[in-house]
Amino acid sequence: MNKKIYNRLNEMLPCSNKELSQEFGCDIDQTNKSVSELTHEINECIMHKYFSEIWQPRLKKFKYSGLKLIDNVNNLQPRAVLDVGCGYNEFKGKIKNLIGIDPYNKHADIQVGISEYTTVDKFDVILCLGSINFGDDEKIYKETKKCADLLAPDGKMFFRVNPGKPHDNKESEYIEFYPWNVYNITELAKKLHLSVLDLRHDWNDRIYFVLAKS
Repeated sequence: MNKKIYNRLNEMLPCSNKELSQEFGCDIDQTNKSVSELTHEINECIMHKYFSEIWQPRLKKFKYSGLKLIDNVNNLQPRAVLDVGCGYNEFKGKIKNLIGIDPYNKHADIQVGISEYTTVDKFDVILCLGSINFGDDEKIYKETKKCADLLAPDGKMFFRVNPGKPHDNKESEYIEFYPWNVYNITELAKKLHLSVLDLRHDWNDRIYFVLAKS
C-alpha cells in the first residue's frame, strides 16, 4: 500500500470527490470505497498518468545500465530476453530476442505488469531497469521473485534501482519510491538464492547490479 497516499487520504477525509481529484490529479469516485481501496485506485491512476504521459527515458546518461547493456546482453547470446517495465521499449530491435512488458506504456510488446504477466517461457536475461522500485518490502520481494521464477538456469538479471530519491517534478509527489541500498540488495539475493555478480553506482545516484541463477 502506498503510505504517502494513504496518510494524505486520512488527513483529507471526509471530503468531496472534487477535492480528491484536485489533490491527486485523478477523477475519483469514493462511493462505498474504503481508504485502502481508494489508496490503490489513486496509486494506479497516478502511476499510469506519470509513466505514460510525463516520464521520459534518459538511457544515454547511464554508464552501466544504459546503452552499454546492448553489447553486454547480446554477447551472452540469449535465446530469450524479458525487459520488465520496458517504458518506450528502447532496446527492441537492439537486443536479440527481446520482449518488452510494461503496465503503462503503449510501446510495450505486451501492456502488463510483472505480477500479472503469465508465460511458460523461461528467459536467459531479464532487465529490470527502474521498474521494480515502487512500494514496500513485500511488493519488491514478490516482483523480484516473479522475475527469478521466470529466469532460466544460469540466467542473469540486470537491475537499475532508485535509492528512494524522488523525481524533481510535482507529478511524482505521491509516487512511493522504494529505498534500495547495498544491504537490501544482498539480503534479497540471499532469500532468492541468487548470486550478486556486479554492484556499483550509476548516474544520478542509481544503483546498478547483476543477479545470477545457478
